[in-house]
Amino acid sequence: MENKQSTLRGGIRQKIFSMLLITIILIIAAYTAVFLYQSAMVEKLVNDTYEEQKLVYIENGLGAQYEAFRDNTLASFHSRMFHARNILFLLIVSIVAAGMAFAFSITKRIIDPLNTITRRVASLGVRNRQFQMEDIYKTGDEIEVLAESFAKQSARTMLYIDEVKRVTAEKERIGAELDMAKKIQASQLPRNFDTFCVKRDINLYACMRPARGVGGDFYDFFMTDDDHVCLVMADVSGKGVPAALLMMMSRILIKAHLLRGESPAETLFNVNNQLCETNDTDSFVTVWLASIQLSTGKGIAANAGHEHPVMRRAGEKYELVVYRHSLPIGAMEGTRFREREFELFPGDSLFVYTDGVAEASDPGGRLFGTDRILEALNADPDAPPQDALATMMNRIDEFAADAEQFDDITMLCFRYLG
Repeated sequence: MENKQSTLRGGIRQKIFSMLLITIILIIAAYTAVFLYQSAMVEKLVNDTYEEQKLVYIENGLGAQYEAFRDNTLASFHSRMFHARNILFLLIVSIVAAGMAFAFSITKRIIDPLNTITRRVASLGVRNRQFQMEDIYKTGDEIEVLAESFAKQSARTMLYIDEVKRVTAEKERIGAELDMAKKIQASQLPRNFDTFCVKRDINLYACMRPARGVGGDFYDFFMTDDDHVCLVMADVSGKGVPAALLMMMSRILIKAHLLRGESPAETLFNVNNQLCETNDTDSFVTVWLASIQLSTGKGIAANAGHEHPVMRRAGEKYELVVYRHSLPIGAMEGTRFREREFELFPGDSLFVYTDGVAEASDPGGRLFGTDRILEALNADPDAPPQDALATMMNRIDEFAADAEQFDDITMLCFRYLG
């Protein structure tokens, strides 16, 4: 009620009434001024005429008759003027009344539909979600066009809201599925570091942090027999569920072939051919793979397009081990892979990682790089593998600050105790 009164006091209706009233008053004032002016001029003309004839009457001895005739004539004139003024007053009242009635009709035709539109739009919400056309809006003028525009916009808004709800529900469903996929993926990676290292004269730790929920990186470690441990660090091209599926397939195949007793190069050769047979997405996997004999420390490594490993000799610093790589697996069928022999001595360490470590970027677009990797590792070269990886992750987080990362971060540190 208060909103309606406020609209009447300061809205279009008041403006129309005010403009019409002012126009009528100005017209009446002008007409009255002309009427009074003409009445005065006529009275003056009558007086002047009678004054000119006064001498004629006096000369003929009709002075008294002149005065009486003059008084009667003026009285009759004033009476007629009085009636004319009354008629003018009634005319003014009629004009004002007709003007107000016309203004009220016009404003009712304009304001009532606009007020109704305003109330309907203001009431749009949870219960009344769509603006509907009503008979009051069908005025055949711009108000009807305005109401139709509101109705069309409201219908489009409802369609948009329904689409947003559908997309949101779909995103929530996909998010739940991705969360489940993330948990499944995480469950596939070994985490039994302490139990694995017991009675084996080794110390080992690994971690993976996906960039976007579900990653394509993976690490693995397992025994192929009582004296040989295998280490795997791999990175699947792409992100999301497809990469995670290829990651799980690659991990299973690599482990299966190594458990059959195949060498790292033979394993990569056979897994590469298997992936190429079913790889319709042109994805590939970079892999660093090593088999280490625990009794002697001798190992064989194969690198399928992966990052250079980092090695530390006991009492020394971590250094990159740079050598020629082979092609990633899944890229070309029939690819042969080179092997590289190495030997670990008690206290020696290996650090392997995916490109998400070296390519972590700061807000300015600079990359973390291998120099910072070595700097972080050599900050405390004797640190246990778990502490070394924690230091590395902290250095990456400090460097990256709030910059969004587009690649998974996966690391593994292995220390041979002899």
